[in-house]
Amino acid sequence: QVGAGREHTVFLTDLGQLYSCGSNTFGQLGLGHISDRGNPTLITSLCMHRIIQVACGAFFSLVLTESGSVWSFGQGKEGQLGNGDTEFLIAPIMIEHKILSRIRIVQIAAGSFHALALTRDNKIFSWGKKGAWLGRSGTSERWNLKPGFAEIPSGIIVSQIEANLLNSYLLTHDEKIYECGLGNNSSVFIENKAFETFFVKKMVASGSRALFLIEDKTSKEWFLRASANNIKVRLNMNKPIIEIACSTNHFMYLTADGEVYNWGSNIFAQLGVEQRSDVINPIKVNNLPTQIFSVQCSHEMSIAVISVYKCILGEDLKCSFENQNDENGCFDIAFIFENGNKILAHKVIIWARCQAFFEQIIKTKEENENKITEILMEIDIKIENFINFLNFIYTDSITMNNLDIEMRRFLINFSEKYGLLSLRNILTNGSKKPTIENDLKKLLNNQIFTDIEFEIESKKIYAHKVILCQRSTYFKAKYQGAGKFMQESERNVSYPENATYDAFLALLGFIYTDKLEEGLDINIYLNLLELSNFYNILRLREMCSTIIAEFVDVETSAYVWKIADENGAIKLATICKHLFKSNQITAKSGEAWECLTQEQKKRLEI
Repeated sequence: QVGAGREHTVFLTDLGQLYSCGSNTFGQLGLGHISDRGNPTLITSLCMHRIIQVACGAFFSLVLTESGSVWSFGQGKEGQLGNGDTEFLIAPIMIEHKILSRIRIVQIAAGSFHALALTRDNKIFSWGKKGAWLGRSGTSERWNLKPGFAEIPSGIIVSQIEANLLNSYLLTHDEKIYECGLGNNSSVFIENKAFETFFVKKMVASGSRALFLIEDKTSKEWFLRASANNIKVRLNMNKPIIEIACSTNHFMYLTADGEVYNWGSNIFAQLGVEQRSDVINPIKVNNLPTQIFSVQCSHEMSIAVISVYKCILGEDLKCSFENQNDENGCFDIAFIFENGNKILAHKVIIWARCQAFFEQIIKTKEENENKITEILMEIDIKIENFINFLNFIYTDSITMNNLDIEMRRFLINFSEKYGLLSLRNILTNGSKKPTIENDLKKLLNNQIFTDIEFEIESKKIYAHKVILCQRSTYFKAKYQGAGKFMQESERNVSYPENATYDAFLALLGFIYTDKLEEGLDINIYLNLLELSNFYNILRLREMCSTIIAEFVDVETSAYVWKIADENGAIKLATICKHLFKSNQITAKSGEAWECLTQEQKKRLEI
């Protein structure tokens, strides 16, 4: 997801981490300082939390965590940070509130200078700049600086909240719009009768505008309708719209096949089209990649998010090598240099990546299971050169700009001597062909250097701590960090009750290669979804969700929704819910429906 303020942007990744860039005058980037950033920068103070939503006001940002807590940072002049103060914050602070802290928040929205939050039990909180858009009033001078209940009509079920400069909006379960603010001159949420003859399918709000995707109840035609001018744009629904976006002066939408359309003001070239004049009707943005899956508008620009898969296996393993002082780093080999310095490493990684080096240098030494094997390095090998060699072993990458002539020559000769051709090719001709995934795949269920043994369905599976600990916070907690204080019995790995051998092997396959095996039975992917959530491998959970979504239909929607809901797969659960609602009679007629508890049935129907 992408959140866009007036001059800053916040990016939410599939791993639940936040990156920000742009203007930082009020600390709206959440980086702990007020220096601007031209490139997306990780908000490290939130790394311990899994973020599920971000919302940006004009000069502030809101964040919602998986546990339901809300954090804020940036400008606080109007009370938009919800902390009872008007000072700006340069780092995220959780909003502490006697009621808000006890209720699970499921959605947030940011207007220019105010904010909304939707609770799991269908209540609305608001705070920020005083005005009708808060949907409530107060008697004290500072009543608006902390969250308070906004009054909503009884009986409505809210599915989405949005806010802009002077208004707040609710989209209900029965596809109606309720709003308050200057748009309808109301300080309480009331139904917008302008949409009486339409079903409202989607809505967004930003700047001083809102945009609604609507369906005519009679003609079944689809339109996009903007607030303020109420101009309707007729749509060709041969290409279903999956996302809409707006700013004060321009609008966007994204189709299911990845096409992006813009219209409105083009004074800053924010429409991404050749002409610089304003555009009245939606016009396709050409020369964009086909993998676009999200769009967003800010004050003077448009954003299209491209889905690019990046292997992070090397980045994860790099941590195991860099933490040389970690007593629980699973190190089993030490390279000793003439000056007494030593470099620690892992035999299993070296064996997988460069067997010739392992066979000639390491295997010849006497090994003791209870001690780290020590290798005395040749005098002419400099430690900084050897560190670069090992760094490539662990990461499959090397920074060419940091190599002087001597170091480059050493690495070329060393890689040729021990058959590490991928490194030699990078240094000699710039050819980069990743090999780390295939190299580590050789270790999957391989007994060589194994130090963990699993048994599922009476079958054994062999693994290696150093890899598991760097790829899963669950295993890291078991065998490193807090795990070192555990009794041996507490370190036993747990399994979900219904874990299968095939799914667990596929889980380890992803851990070792950063790739999800294709062509598996759908039931393996469903089981793998549960395993990935259980072992906190969220990247894998999202990949499983994407594959499962291609197979789910109306008849299986209830059962798949149950698994997705129980394991935090929000996007998959949403897809299943839409399928279920499209034909509830068919969805309730099969065995899938009977797998749900009464509470789950109630939640799915609502």
